[in-house]
Amino acid sequence: MPGETWQLERRTVLQAAGAGLIGFVGLATAQDGEVTVTAVWTDDEEEDFLAVVDYAEGETDLDISYAPRDTETLLTETLMDYEAGIATTDIVVMPTEGRVRRDGAGGHLEPLGDLWDEAEYSTDYEAVEVGGEVYAAPFGMDLKPGFWYRRSFFDEHDLEEPEDYDAFLDLLAEIDGIEGVEAPLASGNGDGWPLSDVTEAFILRQDDGAQLQRDLIDGEAEFTDDRVVTAFEELQGLLQDGYFSEVRDFGVQYEFFWANETPLYFMGSWTPTFGAIEDPEDLDYFMLPGTEAMVSSINWFTVPAYVEAPDDAMTAVEAIISPDGQEVWTERGGFVPSSLEVSEDAYELDLMRELVQQADEVELVPDLDDALGDPFQAEFWSQLLGLWAEPDQDVQSITESLNDVLQQTVQEDDEA
Repeated sequence: MPGETWQLERRTVLQAAGAGLIGFVGLATAQDGEVTVTAVWTDDEEEDFLAVVDYAEGETDLDISYAPRDTETLLTETLMDYEAGIATTDIVVMPTEGRVRRDGAGGHLEPLGDLWDEAEYSTDYEAVEVGGEVYAAPFGMDLKPGFWYRRSFFDEHDLEEPEDYDAFLDLLAEIDGIEGVEAPLASGNGDGWPLSDVTEAFILRQDDGAQLQRDLIDGEAEFTDDRVVTAFEELQGLLQDGYFSEVRDFGVQYEFFWANETPLYFMGSWTPTFGAIEDPEDLDYFMLPGTEAMVSSINWFTVPAYVEAPDDAMTAVEAIISPDGQEVWTERGGFVPSSLEVSEDAYELDLMRELVQQADEVELVPDLDDALGDPFQAEFWSQLLGLWAEPDQDVQSITESLNDVLQQTVQEDDEA
């Protein structure tokens, strides 16, 4: 799951709230065949989603309107709405399953389990299930495979994808010496989440990293685990060596990436269709050496319990998440459907088809902070922004602080 600077197709920061809320202020849940949707997609991604909306309108005869909000605004304002017992939109697309579970447990959401069969999707009910009720339906699936780069840049400088971590460090040193390069690694930022993605990759590259990630989410591992500390120390070393660029809005950072000023960018499967990417055929990626798992993150459609016409909202959700609905965006590029019934022929780029095939060959794990939600997510983002700003701080103190919030989050989730 994001102003004047963007291109924030995935998520953004509060500075973009004004733009995201244009046309949204005063919007109430619709009636009589009208359905309103809010999510974090803007610019190119907004156009792609509107194409799916056009399909859903044709299938349902509903009038579906869309208004984007940035991630922080979406999470904060919907929470305030729900606590007041109101809904300002009929459908809310949540980027975090942890938040879905809490909203469901709080009685704020309509059950949506009847709209989809978990056997036909790349996720299961458990992620958004509370007390036997399923409170969300899956749409697209963001894959976060590794570091994207331009093939032309690698060819020009005789660079090769690294086979192990030592080769990765050698690659960074080599890129760092190329004229015109600010830093080998791009530091994207929205509200902290892009930094969390690359951090999770370093956790996953540790011994039995995929299970470690799952255990952290379930509260069966401590954030002070030696492997987590090692992951943070590896990141700290790269920061101290100057291998990460200045922190910039993640959408703006794509422009520096495409200009070969920050040639390696840890980003997700939406990258080929981002506005700054002039030629998707010039893209490729490699997984961080040592990782044998890939993070996947679902966009969850929810219907607030306070809407005037929940049946219309559910009808719209069912059409949008259907195989045909998801195929519309798949054909436009930069989208991985959660429906298993979308044909591979729908992918325009060979690279996207290859990415999905690779995802089938490795373990898929949930996004750590998305799965947990707040308060862990907010603290995770804050601590990472602090580490990028001051790389010399004590890593052990960071992991201890995060462990306290992790245990609090897991406990609150268990209680819910």
